[in-house]
Amino acid sequence: MISLTHRLALVLDGIVPLSSLPALVTSADLLPGGGELNGRRWAGQELLKTWASQAGDSPMALAHAQPELLQQMLPFLREAGFKGSLHGLGMADPLPFKQWGGLFLPDPSIGRWAQWRRKAGSAGFSLIGQIHTLCTPAVLGHLQDLVTEPVEAWDALICSSKAGRSVVEAVLEDRQEQVMERCGGSSELLRARQPQLPVIPLPLPVRQMQNSLKSKPEARDALQIPQDCAVVLWIGRLSLFTKFDPWPTYALLERVAAQLNRPLVFIECGQDDTSAQAENAQKLRNLCPSLHFHRLGGEKPVDEALKFLALAASDIAISLVDNTQETFGLAVAEAMAAGLPMVASNWDGYRDLVRDGLDGFLIPTRWSASASSVSSALGWKQFTGINSYPATAGALAQLVNVDVEAAEAAVLSLLGNPSICKAMGQAAKNRALLKFDRDTVMSSYSNLFNELAERRSFAPEQAKTPSAVPIHLDPVRTFSGFASESSVPSEPAKAEQLADLPSDLVEGRRALWQVLMQSVSQNDWPNVMGDLLRKHQ
Repeated sequence: MISLTHRLALVLDGIVPLSSLPALVTSADLLPGGGELNGRRWAGQELLKTWASQAGDSPMALAHAQPELLQQMLPFLREAGFKGSLHGLGMADPLPFKQWGGLFLPDPSIGRWAQWRRKAGSAGFSLIGQIHTLCTPAVLGHLQDLVTEPVEAWDALICSSKAGRSVVEAVLEDRQEQVMERCGGSSELLRARQPQLPVIPLPLPVRQMQNSLKSKPEARDALQIPQDCAVVLWIGRLSLFTKFDPWPTYALLERVAAQLNRPLVFIECGQDDTSAQAENAQKLRNLCPSLHFHRLGGEKPVDEALKFLALAASDIAISLVDNTQETFGLAVAEAMAAGLPMVASNWDGYRDLVRDGLDGFLIPTRWSASASSVSSALGWKQFTGINSYPATAGALAQLVNVDVEAAEAAVLSLLGNPSICKAMGQAAKNRALLKFDRDTVMSSYSNLFNELAERRSFAPEQAKTPSAVPIHLDPVRTFSGFASESSVPSEPAKAEQLADLPSDLVEGRRALWQVLMQSVSQNDWPNVMGDLLRKHQ
């Protein structure tokens, strides 16, 4: 709900609040059929469903480059529980967003959007971003923008884990020190105007998942896995470059298989990264004669139904991730929701999800001693494009050590003690419901939105005053010196007058004219069409 202070402040500013939810930036590729399902699309779909469910009968706003296309999302939103009116907002003008109190971006680019917001005043609405992968040059650039671009304390960058927030804080602190060293000024003022950094996990349909899972015997029959086997599950892409090196996991499970008194099946549920990696992985599997591999996915992504069968058929899940690409661990949260105890690397956001000794085991990790000597060179090569982000992440991961002896002992402990395995699985299931379910996450979002609204209500008057768009976002101002003479007033024209021009001329320029029309309000269309007519007559 919108707080009383926030609602009163909006009314005094002449703004009628339409919803307690900010507008959400979205795209059609998040819909089923919009592309191969990956972590980003899955998280985006869940965010859309969460918004739809929370909105209920109230209005909801989605922001899109072509807002007229958003109506195709209505069936998807209705199925998720949305019954209100859908408002499509374009991305050219920030002023309509004031009625929604904020703009939610599923990435960390709020610094860039803060420049766009100036036309509405920096306190016109809040900008809320969200982290996913943090190790790409683009994302690291977005984080640095949070120091130098006009973000405010009523903005927020949601961190999905404490480990992720520590990365954000380190980048901000380093950038602030650089700015102070170069320009001087008040470090306290810089810190006071940085966005909030709350830790809120990604939303999952935990309750829905738990109600959809088949029994273990049914799932094993469906996957043709013998009932008397021990089954370990991995969920995720098989990417040596951006996920994990599978060999330590293969090797320790091979040793476990040799010690068990029953067959050990390892389900690998996810898409191959490349055909070359898939070929190499198969060669490594051939080195593990005691371990039975059950491959789901491969060349294509695994659909949700097949993934749910894998979750239901398994005894435990393992995820010894060693890559900086990971920040949260959707697969870990899904496995926990399914009631599987985890054997997970004590790495990044995994330690926020798994409680060591309660929901499973966290396996120690450490950087190799030589990692620091190659780090800055790798970082520079990635920044300049000499090396790609996947190559950099994959190379760094080769210098991350996971304690495979501890992992082997953890797997043996779980598979050898059914009572412990069951108790930890139940603890994981309960924790997932209490921590990751949509309703829980949405409650945290709502508290954040109210906090940001309160902060905006106390913003200084100058923050409520619209400012000029910066010159680098205004190319006509930027290149005003290119023209030899001043502009002349527009003579409005109608669309049918443009049709009088040669048809080949019109057809060849139609796409460019559409770009222009999508960048101005309909009230300005006649003036733009008049200028086009003047150019081509």
